[in-house]
Amino acid sequence: MVMLGFRLIGATCLVAGTLLPQLVMAHATVTPKFATQGSYQRLAFGITHGCEGSTTIEVIVQLPESIMGAKPMPKSGWTVETEIQDLAQPYVSHGKEIRRDVRTIRWRGKLLDAHYDEFVVMTKVSNKLGPVPIPITQICEKGRMDWSQLPDGSGKRIEYPAPVLEIMPGDHKH
Repeated sequence: MVMLGFRLIGATCLVAGTLLPQLVMAHATVTPKFATQGSYQRLAFGITHGCEGSTTIEVIVQLPESIMGAKPMPKSGWTVETEIQDLAQPYVSHGKEIRRDVRTIRWRGKLLDAHYDEFVVMTKVSNKLGPVPIPITQICEKGRMDWSQLPDGSGKRIEYPAPVLEIMPGDHKH
């Protein structure tokens, strides 16, 4: 019993130590952070604050081709639009070749600077392994934030990081 308690405390500290820096610096996020290749996923894109105190009025998510067949969840008080574009690489879904797909989802409404919210999409992720950056544009009554920056390998902190979904092999244990 005591050993189980120590393990639970140790696991909790490990998770808190891993996530706390992300939460403190989080601005635009994707949850979950990991997905199994070829799986269907509910992705939640979080907006943690406005633009220097200004209310968020629009959230635009740019979906890379690794995110397929996206269906946004409607939000009370918000409108939602999708933009469909030609794909560079068609894929097969339910026996049908898909050549055009949702690449942009746009929610319009109001999210106060002091509030947090999530914008949810049901989707399928590709079989291609690795990190998938998902750029988000946050438009506010005054200003905007383009959450699209990627690390350049220098180790320098980036101001507007793109949320990243990591596609893992089918046998991973996350």
